[in-house]
Amino acid sequence: MWISSRFYVILLLLNLDATCSEPFEAHLRGPGFVMEPPGRVEFSNSSGGWLDCSASGSPQPTVDWVHADGSAVTEIHGVRRVLRNGTLVLMPFAAAAYHQDVHNTIYRCIASNSVGRIVSRDVQVRAVVAQAYKVDVEVLSAARGCTAILRCVVPTFVKELVRVVSWVHEPAIYIYPSLQGDGKFHLLPTGELLIHNLQESDESQSFRCRSMHRLTRQVVVSSPTRLRINSHRGIISPSVVEHTAHVQVSQDEGAVLLCVAQGCPSPEYSWFTHNGAGPLPVLSGPRVRLLGPILAIEAVTGEDSGVYKCTAGNVGGEASAELRLTVATPIQVEISPNVLSVHMGGTAEFRCLVTSNGSPVGMQNILWYKDGRQLPSSGRVEDTLVVPRVSRENRGMYQCVVRRPEGDTFQATAELQLGDAPPVLLYSFIEQTLQPGPAVSLKCSAAGNPTPQISWTLDGFPLPSNGRFMIGQYITVHGDVISHVNISHVMVEDGGEYACNAENRAGRVQHAARLNIYGLPYIRLIPKVTAVSGETLNLKCPVAGYPIEEIHWERGGRELPDDIRQRVQPDGSLTISPVQKNSDSGVYTCWARNKQGHSARRSGEVTVIVPPSIEPFAFQEGLAEGMRTRTVCGVSRGDPPLKLTWLKDGDPLPDLLGANVTMLDQYSSLLSIPSLSATHSGEYTCVAKNPAAEIKYTALLQVKVPPRWIVEPVDANVERNRHIMLHCQAQGVPTPSIVWKKATGSKSGEYEEVRERPFTKLLGNGSLLLQHVKEDREGFYLCQANNGIGTGIGKVIQLKVNSSPYFSSTSRSVMVKKGDTALLQCAVSGDKPINIVWMRSGKNTLNPSTNYKISVKQEATPDGVSAELQIRTVDATDSGPYFCRASNLYGNDQQLVQLQVQEPPLPPSVLEAAMISSRSVNIKWQPKTLGTGDVTKYIVEFREADHSLPPALFVDQWQQIEVKDPPHFNAMIENLKPATRYAFRVIAEGSAGRSAPSQELIVRTEPQRPAGPPLSLSARPLSSTELLISWVAPLPELRHGDIQGYNVGYKLSSSGNTAYNFTSVSGDGDGGNGELLLSGLAKFARYTVVVQAFNQVGPGPLSEPTAAQTMEDVPSRPPEDVRCAALSSQSLQVSWQPPPIYHTNGLLQGYKLIFEPIIDDIQPSKDEVESRKTTALTMVLTGLRKYTNYSIQVLAHTRMGDGVVSKPLFCHSEEDVPEAPADIKVVSSSSQSLYISWLPPNEPNGVITKYSLYTRVVNGREELNNEKRSLPSQQAYYEAKGLHPHMEYQFWVTASTRVGEGKSSRVSSQITTNRIPARIISFGGPVVRPWRSTVTLPCTAVGKPKREWFKSDVALRQGGLHNSQLLDSGDLIISSLQLADGGNYSCQVDNGIGTDRLTHTLMVQVPPTAPVLYVTSATSSSILMHWKCGFTGNAPITGYTLFYRRANGNTDEMQLSRHASSHELKGLMCGSTYQIHLSAQNKVGTSPTSTILHVRTQGQSPGHPASTALLAPNSTSLLVRLHSWPDNGCPLLYFVLQYRAVTEDPDAEWVLVSNALKPQRRIVVNNLQPSTLYQLRMEAHNVAGISQAEFNFVTLTKDGDPPPPEIMHRGHGGQTNVIFANINLLIPTIAAVSGMFCTIIMIIVCYRHKQSQIQKESLENRANSEAAQRERYYATIHKVSMQNNDKIPETSEDISPYATFQLSEAGGNMSQPHHGGPANTLLHSFMYHERALAEGCSSPPPAASKNRRRHSRKTEPESEESESDQDQLTSSRTESSNQHEGKIKHSIIYHGAQSSTSSDLSPMSEQKSLPRRGRSRYHHQQYQFSTNTTPRHHNSNKMNNNTTSNTNTTATNTTATPSTSSNSNKILSPRGGNLKSISSTFKSQDSIQCHIPTLVKSPSISTQQQKQFHKQQLQNSSNNSQHSSSNPNSSSLKQQQPLLITPKLHQLEANGQELLGLDGIGNSPLVACMPPSSQFRPIPHKSIMPAHEPPHHHNHNQQSHPHQQQQQHPGTLLNPSTAMLSSKFFTAPTLPK
Repeated sequence: MWISSRFYVILLLLNLDATCSEPFEAHLRGPGFVMEPPGRVEFSNSSGGWLDCSASGSPQPTVDWVHADGSAVTEIHGVRRVLRNGTLVLMPFAAAAYHQDVHNTIYRCIASNSVGRIVSRDVQVRAVVAQAYKVDVEVLSAARGCTAILRCVVPTFVKELVRVVSWVHEPAIYIYPSLQGDGKFHLLPTGELLIHNLQESDESQSFRCRSMHRLTRQVVVSSPTRLRINSHRGIISPSVVEHTAHVQVSQDEGAVLLCVAQGCPSPEYSWFTHNGAGPLPVLSGPRVRLLGPILAIEAVTGEDSGVYKCTAGNVGGEASAELRLTVATPIQVEISPNVLSVHMGGTAEFRCLVTSNGSPVGMQNILWYKDGRQLPSSGRVEDTLVVPRVSRENRGMYQCVVRRPEGDTFQATAELQLGDAPPVLLYSFIEQTLQPGPAVSLKCSAAGNPTPQISWTLDGFPLPSNGRFMIGQYITVHGDVISHVNISHVMVEDGGEYACNAENRAGRVQHAARLNIYGLPYIRLIPKVTAVSGETLNLKCPVAGYPIEEIHWERGGRELPDDIRQRVQPDGSLTISPVQKNSDSGVYTCWARNKQGHSARRSGEVTVIVPPSIEPFAFQEGLAEGMRTRTVCGVSRGDPPLKLTWLKDGDPLPDLLGANVTMLDQYSSLLSIPSLSATHSGEYTCVAKNPAAEIKYTALLQVKVPPRWIVEPVDANVERNRHIMLHCQAQGVPTPSIVWKKATGSKSGEYEEVRERPFTKLLGNGSLLLQHVKEDREGFYLCQANNGIGTGIGKVIQLKVNSSPYFSSTSRSVMVKKGDTALLQCAVSGDKPINIVWMRSGKNTLNPSTNYKISVKQEATPDGVSAELQIRTVDATDSGPYFCRASNLYGNDQQLVQLQVQEPPLPPSVLEAAMISSRSVNIKWQPKTLGTGDVTKYIVEFREADHSLPPALFVDQWQQIEVKDPPHFNAMIENLKPATRYAFRVIAEGSAGRSAPSQELIVRTEPQRPAGPPLSLSARPLSSTELLISWVAPLPELRHGDIQGYNVGYKLSSSGNTAYNFTSVSGDGDGGNGELLLSGLAKFARYTVVVQAFNQVGPGPLSEPTAAQTMEDVPSRPPEDVRCAALSSQSLQVSWQPPPIYHTNGLLQGYKLIFEPIIDDIQPSKDEVESRKTTALTMVLTGLRKYTNYSIQVLAHTRMGDGVVSKPLFCHSEEDVPEAPADIKVVSSSSQSLYISWLPPNEPNGVITKYSLYTRVVNGREELNNEKRSLPSQQAYYEAKGLHPHMEYQFWVTASTRVGEGKSSRVSSQITTNRIPARIISFGGPVVRPWRSTVTLPCTAVGKPKREWFKSDVALRQGGLHNSQLLDSGDLIISSLQLADGGNYSCQVDNGIGTDRLTHTLMVQVPPTAPVLYVTSATSSSILMHWKCGFTGNAPITGYTLFYRRANGNTDEMQLSRHASSHELKGLMCGSTYQIHLSAQNKVGTSPTSTILHVRTQGQSPGHPASTALLAPNSTSLLVRLHSWPDNGCPLLYFVLQYRAVTEDPDAEWVLVSNALKPQRRIVVNNLQPSTLYQLRMEAHNVAGISQAEFNFVTLTKDGDPPPPEIMHRGHGGQTNVIFANINLLIPTIAAVSGMFCTIIMIIVCYRHKQSQIQKESLENRANSEAAQRERYYATIHKVSMQNNDKIPETSEDISPYATFQLSEAGGNMSQPHHGGPANTLLHSFMYHERALAEGCSSPPPAASKNRRRHSRKTEPESEESESDQDQLTSSRTESSNQHEGKIKHSIIYHGAQSSTSSDLSPMSEQKSLPRRGRSRYHHQQYQFSTNTTPRHHNSNKMNNNTTSNTNTTATNTTATPSTSSNSNKILSPRGGNLKSISSTFKSQDSIQCHIPTLVKSPSISTQQQKQFHKQQLQNSSNNSQHSSSNPNSSSLKQQQPLLITPKLHQLEANGQELLGLDGIGNSPLVACMPPSSQFRPIPHKSIMPAHEPPHHHNHNQQSHPHQQQQQHPGTLLNPSTAMLSSKFFTAPTLPK
């Protein structure tokens, strides 16, 4: 009974095994939430609440609820229930039944199944007990016309749950929340009600507040409340009464920021954002709407978050509040991987990915859970969870929970599955020995994944199938399998070796043990055994009985083993390894015997089968659609029966595949596919099967398929601010890549690739997601699919953005006077058609057909529609809000236009002062009409009255006080200034507006101590480090004394320091302008400047600060972090970062990338330096040389120019395949061998790794054979031996790099022959070597020839050259190379059968020759030079070295770029001589230095100003204008100033004002006596020397009138004595007068002789010039940059009137400058001012026109004394363009000192060009020379009394005669009458110009005439020198032998003009000019009027000085534009002061 029941249990277990193992092996899926409960739930006790939670999984998970501590949530009757579907219900409850642990706690939802368990986020539950509450209304009243605020006051205990839903305007008008309002009422989203424009009628109206409880939905209404209007009618500054301090919204939601302020008048709102470096105004746009107190932002993003500031302001002030907007961007949590399968014992790793909008989020608070329980933090490394040594306990559900600081949580779930694990035996049975009869149970337990299956064997064979054997098996809850073998009543034959085998797909394990049953030997039946050939056969003898003594095996009567492959094991089993079919098949016999001799035997058959073997096969590569293919699967061995089948991707071939399978024989199967398609790609498996084994062989077939659309993109429309998905999917093999591009313009234009960025997402399936689409996303999009097969496919679609109407602003106001026409306009943007409707008060639609006063116009604009509402003859009834409502198909919007109609009252009258004090005035008035109630207040306006200025300047300076509550008719005005005139007026104001002002009342306050700040403070930048500060003195009524000076304070605006740096400046006391130059400031920095005036009492108040910014400059630092990466063999990508912000010195305009290849070419011009500009921080350089090293530099540039260039960065382009080898030769070396040689590629494009030599044997047209040989890269030859005679062999070569094989050389063929002609196998061509090295010129030949070498066709013999050697091999070696060794070397070979010749071109690289250095210009602190490179020495120039030193100083050197051709030396000493020379370098060496140039910087000791320009006396003071003192190019350091009264005592003491007076604009000398003659002595100091001068002046009378005549006469007399007492002034004056007298005599003598000839030539010249009327050439004078190759425009109107010419030292008759150094080569500049021709004249272009440059001219600030000068200059320009009676007006303007022994250079001119239109028939040229003038200041036009200051002379051809030796300070100057013309053109470092009539080239003059004229010129020059022979110093000048032009005077016109000649003052009034050229002839000249004299001055001067009219004669001048001029073209004496 026991046994049977036990068997029943075993059967039951077997059934359980069948049912349990199946689901365990099926796919299980862990739980996952379908609906996760929210993080926060609130509900009312009256309504209850519920929490939904559902999950999915396999098996279906169960849902439970737990508390925060993990305890289960149970049901509480009537309070809490858990439904079957997982919902947790919290039922309504009474207030007394409130339990905190139920109604205010945290719940969690748990979902679990057999795989694992997961937990939801925390759910915070809050139940609110409903309580009764009451709301009140708080009224913030306001005055009439302003805005009142009604606030709904909610008790604090329900405030967060109650919101205001509406207001009720009694009796039944409901006002709901809106963003804009209707113009009168505006309910804000936060509940406040704004009532605008309060009137008396509003006081009778009532309002109630309606609120609603958020949870109970209960509505509570307040009691009605009335408005009240404040009686106070003044101005109330705004105050913020309500604002949302913190607004938190989620991304893509709308945000409303509220800021409500109250004030009167109603405040205006401004919004700012503080998210950047400073506050930025918030502008209304597509997403942003400014609605007064409301800032509304649609679809907020993370970029919108930050701090906002609202400012509310009116005339009374302003108030502000800060608001913070926080945008909660949703985060996505994901565990990677979400399902992980790991073998037992392995390591599992999960990573928690936290992203927001697709971008990773920084470190978060991450917790890990396993099956709902938190894991310890030790297993977590940041966001990664590692599970080592995975066991069954580790499988299950894992959760990553992210908790943000805001409190919300996010979670993701992953499942850990156990991977395949081989079985492991957990329990096994042991060996047993029993007697027959009892029952036996054998047990095995195993674990593995998947669950293993256990099978049993007995002695290797299945268990006997009889009723005594029962097998049972079941699976534990842990997944272990347990199997039993139960034997009832064991018998002897049951004995043997029992084995349990546990097996799954991961492996197999076995355990075996014997069961011994006592008894006689017994052998069970041996089944037929099939063995596999080649494997091991193990035969176990199934013997039973115990004990057994021995076991034997026999075969064919022979005991085994009889072979080495056979072995009988100790346990009696037979092992055969390996099995062979023929020898091992047969019958085997096993016999066993015990000790007693009893035995048993049994036989069994063994069959051996050979398994199949498949021959490898493969499919062809590169198969494409439409092609066909086939392959054969053949079985090389294996016993039949064989079965061959085919599989595709592991499955049988489908019928639709179209593949044919054909059995060629029983061992071969053919698979053929007639037409390939994409479906045919996959793995094809051939399966060969026989009884021994099943063998598979797999081959991959890949059909390349070009892309084709799966989802083709189509045109799309999207509404504005919406999302759109543009789908684009393609398929192909390989899988194509999808690229989206957007058109930059039209559909057929350029396309740019669309990249991932915010609101632009590129999905993995190829779709393009555009979020928050705006108008800028509209356009054409291109989707391209490409997989490398074919050209790819693409589709262009159009995306249209449908925009609803929107306005740029939400409201505007219009004010209009009563009776006028009101124009109400609105402009709306959006998609058309747009319908515009005008509405009154938001309700009534305005229709012109029903209202005659209105008319409506509407017109389309590019962006939308513009509408206009016109209301005629408006009155008060028309005031109010108007709405412009726009709508289209996609939405609508409206704009509020507030119309106000003004009706002002009448102005008051009878204004008078009732009381006057020092600081207050009481005034009273009378109303115009009594009894009117329209006046609500009176406004008293007052301002300071100044009769010296027009009243219009004071319109904005009226100050106001208001009189109201109630308005009365008098007012006290206080806080006035003492001793000041005031103007008062009164304005009446009513509800409709203000009246006109009353008549003004002028009142002067009583005096007091004065005070006042300076006015009109301005700061103007002069450079990047200088600011010119100017101001006006305080108003006279505020000075209260003489202003002694000013304190100027300045500071950086950006610094936090509040203190100013002050500098004192002396004042002038007369109320004039003051100025100060601030230097040494930071570049491009903003400064705040203040000024305060001080008098003898002390300083006054500070002025209002003004701000100014220094000018931009070039960046002082290069870009940083310059990086380079090679993209390909011809492209590099360069990136960089901007320079530090403090070193940009301006607004960066972009970057310039300078790059050049680093190559060692002979011709450096092959690859010049290139530069490219960009505004980005990266650039891709394309089209580069392959495999080349590039030098890359980057600079940033501002508007002012290029900044500092970065250090060179070297970057190498990548390798590429090489070009073809340059050449190949094939020659016969014997009858059976050919010698092949070749040249490497000219462009290897990388490192050559090998050469491939291709050989082809050709017999006629038939190719017999071909082969390929790989040769080392260093081998460039090959000898092919063992060839067939008289056969044609063809050879070609390719080179290979790491990238691949390059192009092949040309094919060279050769026929093997017995006759071997002489042939050279070496190659010729250029050979470059450095000097002093050795070169080997090869000449390897075949045919044993005779060699000859030639150099330039001259035969070379052994020892023919001292440094050459001929080797036996034929090579020529030349050692110690020199430049002369270069040339063509030819080698000729001849052996009687053939001849050959080869030429080497040897180029020897030597150091370069010295460059030619030119000096272009010099200033006081810089020298500009250019140079030309000489012979480069056959090697590129690598750089230049510039050497310079000051006289008697040390030599400095400077390294310059090899690309430079000019350089400016800066920071030099003023007025110093420098020695400069230059050398060049190449890779061989350094050149000799250039000729040493001696150059002097500009500058001399100070000059002398005119007294009228310097001094301005008053009654008791003297104004000294220090800025008028000329510094002659070197800045002034200080002044020494002293004065004394002129009395009878000649030894009167001097009063010292200052012995170290800083240079400043002016200084005032006080404490002088009126009507007194004074003498002033001054010294000016600069680095070049000292200048001293004395002046006389007379102070005015006490009343400011001119002094008495007798004192004036004493002043003139005294001054004359001063002049004649100065011997330095007297001698030059006499010499100049004498020279002028001689000149006039010479002109009269020559006039008659030349008169007829000149008249004839004048007519010819006039005719010749007509053809060239428009051919005008201009030249410029400025610092020549030689960097920009500007072309000269075609028309003269576009030509800059300047050009530069190069002048060299002349020989022969030219005057030679002499100095200690070598001769200079100088680049001088001449300025040509050309006037338009009436009949035309032409001049050839300058010879150096290629160096023309445009010139930018700056205008210096004019001083206040130079206004008349500027007018004079303007007048002269006007006259230049309006000629009268055919006169030419021009003047000689020369200014500066140049020694004939000096090499000083002329500085740059900034002279303004004259008008081009309306000029006279004759043009003139303006020669320009060096000047030394005072910067920025003009000389006064007042002249000394002792000179002919009021005379006007006309400049014609002026003659200068040789005189005394040259002086180091020589100045050519017009006579005194024209000093003011000169001074009017003086500017900082300006050049003085010599206006001389131009000569025109003419072919009509003969050479003989030129010689005759030249000879006469020399005679005239000789005569002139005789006139001046009385000067003892004339000999030194004669040695120079200057050739002079003799100016001649001719008769003036009828109106007569005074001669403008040369001053007779000085040592030598000479002008040295060039001799006439044969290319030019004289031009006749008419009378000339000075260009600087106004017409009325001429008339006046003619009347005043008729005796000064002179006779003038025509003369000749030369055009120097093409003549070679001396570097010292002019010499002139010093001009006395």
